[in-house]
Amino acid sequence: MEQFQANPHVLSEDGKDIKTLADLEAESIILSKLSETKLPIIAEESASDSLQDSLHWLVDPLDGTMNFTRGFPVFAVSIALWDGLTPVLGVILDLATQNLYTGIAGHASWMNQTPIRVSSVDSTDRAILATGFPSLRNYDEEKLTQFVGHIQAFKKIRMIGSAALSMANVAKGVFDAYFEEDIMLWDIAAGAAIVDGAGGRLLIRPGNRTHSVHAIATNGQLNFE
Repeated sequence: MEQFQANPHVLSEDGKDIKTLADLEAESIILSKLSETKLPIIAEESASDSLQDSLHWLVDPLDGTMNFTRGFPVFAVSIALWDGLTPVLGVILDLATQNLYTGIAGHASWMNQTPIRVSSVDSTDRAILATGFPSLRNYDEEKLTQFVGHIQAFKKIRMIGSAALSMANVAKGVFDAYFEEDIMLWDIAAGAAIVDGAGGRLLIRPGNRTHSVHAIATNGQLNFE
């Protein structure tokens, strides 16, 4: 947070992607702790080429980096434990508010130790959808038309620049659904466990790039695929 309050140290900008010193420093701290578990770790700044088919950690040390660099207070740390392609547990720390979201898939989820549940909205024309444009996703006219077709039935659309916090807001019933194509797995890994624990529904399919997925998370009441 010190770098957020001062001038963030931007290390590189590749197209729409951006990396800061805070990304690297946060990842180093997190990995040093998780390495004690002896489980494989897949992290944004040091990802390997292959996913694991057993228990492993998925880490995004700073989800919402662009928000962070511009002083927009929507960014988070995201840490998840998955078993193969199945979420087990997730932790998201909203760095601006210090709200801590935790969840155990199939069991329960919490914000600051208070139980949270997804909304009961059962119609897209009354629902809020969170979505975004991943930094490495190319939208030609055909893909953009398909994207609009997916989202236009919703009452409102929100793009907050953080997949992790978008899904946390689905889990606590602020948003009713989340949808994003070719999003990196570590961006949604913790959120997936938390939404599941809060009673939501997930649909996660392989994306078009290494470690990317097409992700849908809903309150379980909406027919959205």
